[in-house]
Amino acid sequence: MTGAASGIGRAIAFAAAREGARLILGDVALGRLTDVADSLRAQGTDVYSAACDVTRTADIDALVACGADEIGPVDVAFANAGILGTPGDVWDYPETEFARILDINVMGTWRTLRAVLPQMISRRSGAIVATASAAGVIGPAGLPAYVASKHAVVGLVKSTAMNVAQYGIRVNAFCPHMVDTPMLDKVSTEIPGLRESLDQQTPLGRVATAEEVARSALWLGSEESSFVTGHPLLVDGGLVAQ
Repeated sequence: MTGAASGIGRAIAFAAAREGARLILGDVALGRLTDVADSLRAQGTDVYSAACDVTRTADIDALVACGADEIGPVDVAFANAGILGTPGDVWDYPETEFARILDINVMGTWRTLRAVLPQMISRRSGAIVATASAAGVIGPAGLPAYVASKHAVVGLVKSTAMNVAQYGIRVNAFCPHMVDTPMLDKVSTEIPGLRESLDQQTPLGRVATAEEVARSALWLGSEESSFVTGHPLLVDGGLVAQ
């Protein structure tokens, strides 16, 4: 899993550990990742962890190869690393920021798929789960690069699912609305009243916890969803259904 050091990724790691998984974890924030890995090992989980910048193909390839050597081949991959980026209007959005968000959110997901698929194809089995967003299904204003990137992730998941179904590999995405994570904490400091607004927008009256979203992601990676592929699963408290 990429993006494993905090937020949804951290929650998925602990949820997977409770199910007995052996974990290969990567994140650009090595200090926080080490803390997560140490906590998991203290609970008896086998973990390989390494710094991984998803904008660098070599980092992802090394994470998969070295992790497989130490832990074993990848049965389920979570392409989770992503950023929200800077809010702004389409007409004056900084080009460098737009490109940075696409590189992490879209290209990073693609690089992860590309790294894990060869071994899955050779075994003719596997599951991949990508982190998309409710913003990848609708089109909220003010986050043009993020919204574009998450629509692209959903499209990439659907295309890849059709590409690899012949090998018995499933590829899905989960699409949360805002989640109570450090990413939301950061944005909330920049946009006063954001949390209250998000609670009011959501039919269930609150944002999701990282643990709730992690359980949905884990289901997509498990045999319990064995006939689900190419699907963007909304985990949004009813937001898109309004």
